[in-house]
Amino acid sequence: MPQQEMFFERQVGDKRIVVLKSYDRAFAREAFDQMQPEALRFLGRFLELDSDKSVDDASSDDDHIEALWQEVQDGAREEWNTFSYFIVTEETAGRSLPLFVSPDWPSAEAFAKQHIAC
Repeated sequence: MPQQEMFFERQVGDKRIVVLKSYDRAFAREAFDQMQPEALRFLGRFLELDSDKSVDDASSDDDHIEALWQEVQDGAREEWNTFSYFIVTEETAGRSLPLFVSPDWPSAEAFAKQHIAC
């Protein structure tokens, strides 16, 4: 299995924002399950899944959340049995908190930069 690698790192005050490329599905799913509603809405807009739903309703609907995860899974496939995920984390005081999971680099980078700007 390929090794995890860092694609982006930025220090903002006492916070460190990192985008990791990981091949670990369990790690990606755990991070996905911890995503906040704003991050789920961002992912849905980026994956263009919110065209038929209200953005406010989308982040709280279990079926929609599972559809988002399925899109992440489908987009994460690199080869027949290789999947990669881009995971945005925020590290503060030695603790790492996953913020966002995406199947592609552009959306992870956009989320990380938006998070830094806030």
